[in-house]
Amino acid sequence: MEAYARCGSGAALHDLWHRLPGGARAELLRRSAEADWWVLDALPGSWEALRPLVFSEAAYHRFGALAAGVLRCALLACRRRAGTAGELYRALHDHRDLRLLDPSQRLSAAALLRLARPDALLTGGTPWFVELNIGPNIYGVPGLEQRSAAFARGWRDGALAEPPSTLRARAACLAGAAPAAGGGRSRALVPTWRATSGIAAKLDDTRALRRYLRPAAAAAREAALDVCVADLSEVRGGADGLWVGDDRIDVVFNQFTSAVLADAGSVGVLRAAVLAGSVRLFVPEAACLLSAKQVLAWMHEDLDLYEPADRELILAHVPWTAWLGPGQSPELRRGVLERAAREQTGLVVKPSCGRGGAGFVAGHQVTAREWLGLLTRRSREHTLVLQRRVVPDRTRMHFRGRDGARKVAHVPSVVSPFLLDGRIAGAYVRHPGPEADPAVAPVNTAAGGVSNTVLLLPDTQR
Repeated sequence: MEAYARCGSGAALHDLWHRLPGGARAELLRRSAEADWWVLDALPGSWEALRPLVFSEAAYHRFGALAAGVLRCALLACRRRAGTAGELYRALHDHRDLRLLDPSQRLSAAALLRLARPDALLTGGTPWFVELNIGPNIYGVPGLEQRSAAFARGWRDGALAEPPSTLRARAACLAGAAPAAGGGRSRALVPTWRATSGIAAKLDDTRALRRYLRPAAAAAREAALDVCVADLSEVRGGADGLWVGDDRIDVVFNQFTSAVLADAGSVGVLRAAVLAGSVRLFVPEAACLLSAKQVLAWMHEDLDLYEPADRELILAHVPWTAWLGPGQSPELRRGVLERAAREQTGLVVKPSCGRGGAGFVAGHQVTAREWLGLLTRRSREHTLVLQRRVVPDRTRMHFRGRDGARKVAHVPSVVSPFLLDGRIAGAYVRHPGPEADPAVAPVNTAAGGVSNTVLLLPDTQR
């Protein structure tokens, strides 16, 4: 039986900060308030958290096992509908321009789940996975490990431990993505790129992007890879191989999707090499398809087709989700709309392939007429998902503003474990800022959400 079944589908994840010694808590908050921080400046905001979430080490690893189980169930749902990435792209009615997608990529490939960061909301300590976030461009905050290390140093008795390193785990996966022939060293390209959106567009400077990618390159070297750092515009070759200067590239560390790339010529060179199999992408672009929220709806459609342990996992940790969109039969469409009307105040709607909270609407915030109007109008051309609204737990969090102001607020958290080849390593936490209304919209860093991390309390210290 899978690890998530062994540890129980009811595994709880609670913030244990309030159970720690008061003097040590006060000292960590004082040190944090006096520190010259803001290491999470890749995603600038007005506030930063002065302490981490604190989880039991055992609960943290149970959480990772649950997340890995949910991802495996998601892939099963996709494989019931498609055998290749091209077939899945059509089944999802996906309109994204994924120029590095290999349509012949088999959905049995382990690389599809190489890197994921599913988003979970905690209710009574129970994780509910509301989005899957599978693909190459989900890391985004290299300062997380610096922040968790600083928090750990600030805890005076050393009892709180950092989670496993995401950077090192990702580098190990990168080294395994393209083993060199004959036992030699593989060469990885860590590229910079010009983009129309995403982190490269936000930084808007090649040198700044190189600094941002420096931790990834350093970790790859420590994982026994030969590393080449160069802009995609310097790459040449195609079906016969990929080169930067005289160096042949084995694997590309692609922390981007092709849809954001502004250099069409470089995309063409990279695409030819990928389709010919002469170079590997660290995360194949087919993995992005599994992030579609429609996949969560398929999981609920398929409940009777899963093994009992999988069915229990989905019911206990994936909120009810259904889809509306092109290709849907009139009968199924009518049934989903009728339920949407009956249960409006308990539902939210999102685009299946949306990002950053765009297009999110909570049923309790609009009139019945507006609700059904937007569902019917938007779903004529694009797939939407309806999802049971999850009201998350709140925890008392201390914040510091850029002007030095300090505030305390009871805020919810989005807790997102990083999974590398199915194993948890690190976590990304987001809160609304202390002045935000968390009931208005999803927590998103682009809209002012505060990035945070976790520390672990070994069970011998409980």
